[in-house]
Amino acid sequence: MRRLKPYLQLVRLPNVFTAAADSVAGWLLAGGSPRNVVGWAPLALASMTIYAAGIAWNDYFDYEIDLIERPGRPLPSGRISRRFAGLLAAGLAFVGLASASLAGPGPAAVALALVGCILAYNVGLKRTPLGPWAMGSCRGLDVLLGLVGASGLAFGGNGGLLVVVALVAYIAGVTYISRSEVVEGPAQGTSLGLGLQVAAIAGLLVAAFRPSLFSNPSLNRPLIPVEGLLILVLVAWSIVWAGAGALREQTGLSRRKAVKTGVLALVWLHVGVVAAVRGVPEALLVAAWWPPAFLLGRWIYST
Repeated sequence: MRRLKPYLQLVRLPNVFTAAADSVAGWLLAGGSPRNVVGWAPLALASMTIYAAGIAWNDYFDYEIDLIERPGRPLPSGRISRRFAGLLAAGLAFVGLASASLAGPGPAAVALALVGCILAYNVGLKRTPLGPWAMGSCRGLDVLLGLVGASGLAFGGNGGLLVVVALVAYIAGVTYISRSEVVEGPAQGTSLGLGLQVAAIAGLLVAAFRPSLFSNPSLNRPLIPVEGLLILVLVAWSIVWAGAGALREQTGLSRRKAVKTGVLALVWLHVGVVAAVRGVPEALLVAAWWPPAFLLGRWIYST
């Protein structure tokens, strides 16, 4: 396991499971059935492998900076060669594109756009003002992968598009905070990042309250989806608590905790919206991706 750990760190394995939750949630919100494993499994695999490819590319292109800021990571420490990381990323991206193509031309096109967005972020946009929004767009496209897989160009209705936009803003917020995770002292992006996360959660609450925005809401949904709203409120509390700690302490460690909380909480944001729109049984399929992400996150860093 010691030999394997650097490779798992390279792809941030805990986060890979949160990527699967993106497309599975999109599939369910657009009316896909959790029993249609042949429908959602290729999308989940595509999300996981393309996400892992993007993270490996991140370390590949950040090699010179990581030599100074993060010398203990797999590439700058010499535990994995930079050439291998580049080849691994390309191979994972190919697997992801092939898997998405099994779900049809629509998901294949979205997966191709996702890979292009990941490369654009890593190659040129990362340290520009567009960087956080490019990263957020990657997550938004990942949700769109599931929406298109289940409903084609209907995108699951306006509700599906609202969830995509909210997730773009949410991950942009997480990215603003992560930009200062190795900085000690005050950092401008922390308050902006937390503000975007709160605004995104407000958008998700609107989606949860308005299932009619989706093309195929559950016919058995109660007037007030207590379970879904409760989950969203509890997740919002944990995110705000971690973000407030980062604002109060102004340390790299507190910001890393806020980033980790933000990434892992993403699964539960999906769970809350799916529970509100489709029902609790459907939401359990999304929640199933959280235990491996959480348990592995105790062993492998996720920021």
